[in-house]
Amino acid sequence: MSNESEADEAEQDAADEAESEEQTGFQNGDFIELDYTARTVEGGQLVDTTDPKVAEEEGVGEDEEFAPRTIVLGEGHVFGAVEADIVGSEVGDSGTVTVSADEAFGEFDDDEVRTVSADKIPEDDRYPGAHVDIEGQHGHVETIIGGRARVDFNPPLAGEDIEYEWEVLDPRKAAKPPRTKRASPSTKPSRSRRKRSTSRRRPS
Repeated sequence: MSNESEADEAEQDAADEAESEEQTGFQNGDFIELDYTARTVEGGQLVDTTDPKVAEEEGVGEDEEFAPRTIVLGEGHVFGAVEADIVGSEVGDSGTVTVSADEAFGEFDDDEVRTVSADKIPEDDRYPGAHVDIEGQHGHVETIIGGRARVDFNPPLAGEDIEYEWEVLDPRKAAKPPRTKRASPSTKPSRSRRKRSTSRRRPS
């Protein structure tokens, strides 16, 4: 074998070893048992949780069950920024990641605040704060003056960065009652751009 061939083989072995080292822990395509709580960065409003204690404290989902979720990494079951933060972790690891508004519920769009005829709103819903459906769009009433209503058609959490606290659990120890409260399908990421602030912790 020539010196050149030996050098190429050594280089390939080193590359394979480096790739192997880089892919320790959970990778895309792996099933994991995930516990998480998501809140808005500004204000700390609860967005979603798998923790029954958090749900009870917040007074939400009285008729629903909360428990860790089994997900497949890389399949979009949670936001891409959350999945990326989990990749490489192991059972017992936990962390915090911030999902930017544009990846979460979208940036606030001033053009989605429009003035419409009050006749398009049922009489019982003609008051500020009412949630209405107009021509296939859902929004909430900001003001009504005379025969005109100002309606915001942005998603309620538009413009909000979302902070996720997550932990990968041992599936053998995680309780699994049926869980019905999940992030709405509309919250699935449609763009890859993200702003991330991460902090990962391993059990001592």
